Amino acid sequence: MARQAVDADDTDVLALLSTIREEAGDQQEAEQLDRSAAAAGNSDALARLIRKREEAGDPQGAEQLALQVANAGGGRSPYFSKTPLHDRWPHGLDPDGTPTPPW
Repeated sequence: MARQAVDADDTDVLALLSTIREEAGDQQEAEQLDRSAAAAGNSDALARLIRKREEAGDPQGAEQLALQVANAGGGRSPYFSKTPLHDRWPHGLDPDGTPTPPW
């Protein structure tokens, strides 16, 4: 099913399968499915990857993924409320990628 979802670019199915694998305790497969979904543009999957990097103690990896979300115009996913993405840049990012200061 995952292969069919990848072939069809069905990122919602990949994200759902990732959630199922994570709940079943298969973190490695869940992360791989999220990576596939994120590579195809699913911001929910990318948000979960950010959370996983933070939980794994990899703040640099989480930051890099968060910048990918910001650069892609993402960040509106409900999953982002479960990550400190907003805490990173409460006022957003300037065009050069630096955090926007408070107004």
